[in-house]
Parts: sequence; C-alpha cells; structure tokens
Amino acid sequence: MPCAGAIGTPSVVPLRAPIRGKTSNHIDTSTFIELATPTPFCKLYFTTDGTKPSPFHRSPLGKESTFKYRGPFTLRPGKRTLKVIAVLRGGLQESAIITKTFHVDDVGSSDFSDDDSSTMIMTSDTDTSSTAKPKSKKKIAGKPKSSVVAWAATRPQSAPPPEMEGPFTPTNYSGTQINCWGVPPENWPVTAGPGNVPVMAGPNVMVPPWAAQSGNQIGYYTQQMMNGIQADRQQGVGALLTQKLDETRQQTVADVRRALEETTLKSPAPAPVPAIEYPSKEPKLKPVSPGNGNWKAQLEHIYAHLLDLAKNNPGFKGTIAEPKLGKVIGADFDEEDDSYLLTIAIAKYGVPKKKPVVVPKKKPETVTITPKPKKPPPVKKTEEGPKPKTQKPAGTKPKDPEPYFETEEYEQDPTLYPYEDFNAEQDCEVLRKAMKGFGTDEAAIIGVWGYRSSSQRQEIIKMYKTMFGKDLIKELKSEISGNFWNTVHALCLPAADFDANELHKAMKGLGTDEDALIEILCSRTNAQIQTIVANYKRMFSKDLEKAITSETSGHYKRLLVALLQANRDESQTFDRTKAKQDAKDLYEAGEKKWGTDESRFNVILVSRSYAHLRAVFQEYKKISKKDIEDAIKSEMSGDIKNGMLTIVRCIKHKPAQFARQLYKTMKGLGTDDDTLIRIVVSRCEVDMVQIKEEFEKAYKQTLGQFVADDISGDYLKLILALIDDQGAKAGKKSKKSKKPEPEPEEEDEEEEDEDE
Repeated sequence: MPCAGAIGTPSVVPLRAPIRGKTSNHIDTSTFIELATPTPFCKLYFTTDGTKPSPFHRSPLGKESTFKYRGPFTLRPGKRTLKVIAVLRGGLQESAIITKTFHVDDVGSSDFSDDDSSTMIMTSDTDTSSTAKPKSKKKIAGKPKSSVVAWAATRPQSAPPPEMEGPFTPTNYSGTQINCWGVPPENWPVTAGPGNVPVMAGPNVMVPPWAAQSGNQIGYYTQQMMNGIQADRQQGVGALLTQKLDETRQQTVADVRRALEETTLKSPAPAPVPAIEYPSKEPKLKPVSPGNGNWKAQLEHIYAHLLDLAKNNPGFKGTIAEPKLGKVIGADFDEEDDSYLLTIAIAKYGVPKKKPVVVPKKKPETVTITPKPKKPPPVKKTEEGPKPKTQKPAGTKPKDPEPYFETEEYEQDPTLYPYEDFNAEQDCEVLRKAMKGFGTDEAAIIGVWGYRSSSQRQEIIKMYKTMFGKDLIKELKSEISGNFWNTVHALCLPAADFDANELHKAMKGLGTDEDALIEILCSRTNAQIQTIVANYKRMFSKDLEKAITSETSGHYKRLLVALLQANRDESQTFDRTKAKQDAKDLYEAGEKKWGTDESRFNVILVSRSYAHLRAVFQEYKKISKKDIEDAIKSEMSGDIKNGMLTIVRCIKHKPAQFARQLYKTMKGLGTDDDTLIRIVVSRCEVDMVQIKEEFEKAYKQTLGQFVADDISGDYLKLILALIDDQGAKAGKKSKKSKKPEPEPEEEDEEEEDEDE
C-alpha cells in the first residue's frame, strides 16, 4: 500500500487466461489490456511507443502521443512498450511511471497453448539501466491468477463499475472504435452457462460482471438505459439492439482493419506537412550595448549594427555577400584610444588549412648588426641587398616629429627617426616569419622594432592583427623573454601609455619606486602630463592623483600632486625683477630661517616657467653665495629632497640629468634595468643625442660603451640600436668601477642618503 498522501502505482493487466508456453506479456491483437490504480479519484494516462506520458501536453508535435485511459484496449502487432502514470484529478500529484513491454502477434498468427510459465516484466520510470534482470514472480495486490478473477477483483459483481467521464466507449487505441464485449463469434462462441446465463467459451474466457446479473451480452450502461425505458417498449428495443449487436459481431477485428486499409489505399495521400518556419527576428538596433558581462547581448548588438552597416553601405554588402564563408576560426577584441577593434578570422570554404612548415632556425643574411656609424636598415629582402637609411646630420630635427614629443626651448636631436621607406605590411611579414616554426629570429625582430618610430610601431601592431588575426604583442611575448622582452614590450606601447604604465608599475605591490614617479612627472610637459593622467584612468580605471596620494605622504605627496595639475607657465620670457623676488623668497624660506618652509619651494619650483627659474637660480647664487642645489641638500632630506633636486636639474639641463640617471643605473655591480629601459625608450625619440654628449662629457666614456660593458645578448643589441651606437663593444668591467670626475662629493652624498 502507498504511504499516506501518495498515489498508488498503476497496474497493467492483459485480459486473457494464462497460456502454456507463452509469457504473460506475449499476447495477440485480440487481447484487451486493462489499466487500474488502487487510489480513487485518479486519471490514468499512457503511451504505446515507449515515451514518457505527458498528461498536460498530450500532442507536442500535432500528433497525439499520450492517451487518456477510458476502457480496455488492444494493441497493434509487434513489440509495444506501454508507460502508464496515474494523476490525481487536480493534477497536483502523480504516481511513479510503470513500464511494460508486450510482444503482440497478429490474430491470425498467434498460437497459444494452455500453460503460462513466464513472468511479468515491470520497471520504474526512474530505472536507468537498459536491460532489466529477470525477477522472481511476485503477486501484485489486486491481481488474481486468471482473467475472470482479475475482472472480478477490479469490478466487483456486487456493485456497478465506477463512474467514468463521458460515455463509456471502450477504445481500441490501435485506430478503431469497437465495443470490447462484441466478441467475434468464431473466436469466443457464446454458450449457456450455469443458471442459463450466456457465457463465452474457448481458451480465452472473459465474462463481464454484469452478464451474470442481467443475463445478456450488452454493456452495463446499455442495460441501465433499457431499465429506464417503459416496460411496453423494452421488448422491441431489446430485439433491435440484439439484432444490431449480432450484425456487429459478424465482423472481426481483422475485418475492420482490412476495411480501414482498403479505405486508406483508395483515399489520396495527404499532402506533406510543410516544415515549420519561424520568422527571423533581427535584433533591435540600440545606440549602446548593455555590457556588464552580458556577452550574448554584446554579440547581438554587434550583429544589429553590422546589418545596419550593410544596408547603408552597398560596397560592404556586395563584398561580404560574394564569397562562400567557412566557420569562424578565431576572434580577438582589443581596445584603441577612441574605439574598440574586433578582428574575426573566417576559414575559406573548400580551402584546406595549410599545415605549418617547420623551418630550422637560421640567421638571416641581410639582418646583421655591424659597427657602422649609420643606422641599419629595416629587414628587407631584395636582390640587391638592403638599402641603407640616410643618417641625419647632428643638429637637424625630423620632418614629422611625434605629437607627444613636444619640442622644448633647448636643442633636441633624437637617435630614432621615423623610417622613410616605411611599409607596415612588409614589416608584418618579416615579424611573422621571424616567429614562425621552431625557434625565433631575434635579429629580425631587432631589425624592425629597433628602427621604427612610435607611430610606425603602432601601425605595425594594427596591421599584423588585420593580416593574420593575431595580437602581435601576445605573439612576441610567447617567443621572447627577459629584459629583451621588457624592452620590446615598452616599444609596443604608445608613448603616453608607456608613461602611464611605468607610473602604475612604480606603485604596484609593496613599496613605491619614488625615483620613477619623480623622473616622469618632473621631466614631462603640461600637455604630456594631461595625456598621462587621462590614459592612466582609461587603462587602470583609477584616478592617478588618488593612486599617488595613497602611496606617498607629507611634502613629497604635495609636490607630486602639484605637478599632476600640469599648470606650469611654459612661456620663454621672464621678468628679472620677479626673478630676484622669488630668489629672495627661497632664501628666506630655507637658509635664512630655522627650519625650512617646503611649501614656498613647492610654489615657486612647480608653477614658474623654466626660463624664469633659470634666472631665479642665478639671482639666488648672488644672494646666498651657494648654488640652489647645495641649498636644497642642506635644507631638505629624503624623497622631498630628491624631488626638488630632480626639478632643479631638469630646469637647468634635462640631458645632463638623464645622463646622470643612466650612469647611476649601471655603475658598480648590477644594473637597474627598469630605469635603463625607461630612459632609453622614452628619450630615444626626443633628445638622446644631447644625452649621449652630456654622458661622454661627464664620464669620459661613450654611453654605448658603458652599456655594452654592463648588459649583453639581444637585450644589448636592441638598446644599442635605439641609442644609435652599434659600434660599441663589451670591454673590461674595471672601466666602470671608476668614479665620475665631476661632482664627486655630490655622488657620495647621494649614496649616503640612499643608505640612510
């Protein structure tokens, strides 16, 4: 019995007596199947094709597959799998699904005997195994041994059958409507039983319960209808019904099916049902996509705008409509300054994918670094050999300077100019060949990346993705490493992005690189600082000023925040009287008083023009008899002292300040590679010629030779290419151990400050 509140499991009973030699699930087309459930007020639903019954969705594809049980039914020949479920009338509870498989023989070919030695196979709908193991024969509650007893247990003789919805029309779900008690006489002959009650003889004896009570073969509801008719008319109606019933009995189930088949053959074949075509819905065109991780809506947004673009652009529509496209084999999404770049690689239909050819790594003949004073050409394969680039004489300026590298009032000469015979597609081919297959041709990478300006490098990066559908920066990162990769990556970034990235790196993690912060902010112009601030927020989604204030403190923090405002006077004229007054204010804020008023130094050194401050330094030396740098060293300490000194030295002469920084990165043991790369990459297109001159003047050695003594490999070759000193050769390390001749006391003081 089911537990309280549950629905009992339905039962499936074939209405026939046991037959020797045949299993209980081996029946013929004339055997009726009865379904029952021990729970009252339930409806039974079943399928005959093995699918799960769906009481609330009985015709999913326009064809009824789930049937509602109304009375016993027969099955078509073949293997039939019944699945039955009981549902409470309210639809709130369901029973477990019962599955039973029948092997149905055609009525003409069935050969039944008098023995039944099989078992009934029932499985639960939740059984996941495909093969049911044989089980011992178990008695099911309410299931008797013979079909007669089974009918009596289901519908007791002492009471009429339960009420059913609608007229009682036992349904043959194989396709015909037949009164299940209109048994063919040739199969179930009617004989007189006990008490002169008509019964059916034969191996499959099945007597309705009300036959024993009423003494006739008509249905229960027919008998009830006749009981309500007037007594004088019962005899005539009964005779008419008996005549019609006899006529109906003359037809067997096989005769009915044969007639149906003939009718089906004569009738024209129905027209094929057309496939369901759903109307295509174009996505709605919106000005802005939702974002926030909704990638499907993002793709729909792109699709909608591509459709709109094709409608309004006949050229694009005609181009995209012509070829046969294969599947998408790659896609990349990148961010530009004012837009996003979506690159999609689509396979050519019918064209097999080329297999990568493994080429052993070898040195290209045309890409060599030779000790020539002139700049080497780009990697360009021609029959006559590479065409050398014309070296610009000292003191000349490039025809089209980069917009970020604004010319200041002092003479500036870069070592890296825009290449005159620039061809982005050719450079992309060279780079792809250098990274294809096993190994990497580092010399080819240097031959391109070491001799192209910042804007040309950005064009190469975009063209590479357009040609090959790959990100060049990621490709380079997978091929090279170490400081060689760090230098190449620095060259991949636009100048302002590189400065913003260096500031972010200086404040990332534990500790802060104060030298990098003060070097960048003290040596850049107003326009450059404004661009850096905007790019920092775009790249890292954080305000640069807030980032600096969270990493620094005190007067040093105020100095950096003041520089971030980019509000320095950049005029090249000055007033000598105002210069004297500022010199006097500096003297009174420092040497003349006990303690130091750093805020007064901050006001004058951050807001005044370079020309004005040079005049202030001259006037200060007249008043104090000391240089402004000496005064700062004696009055300040720590980061604020280094910041003020950097500002003063950049105002006096920037190339000399960068030459001093380069020397500090490489003197003694070890190398500050981050500072070396930052200065070389940021100044090679500005004033590297002047920096080299100041370095040689101060330290009696060329910058290229000093670098060659400290680093090596492809890293060295790329740095030498950027500073235009390929002739430098590695010498003895002892040369670098010498102290610089100028300002020896100053260097010692700085070393002491660092130790403190």
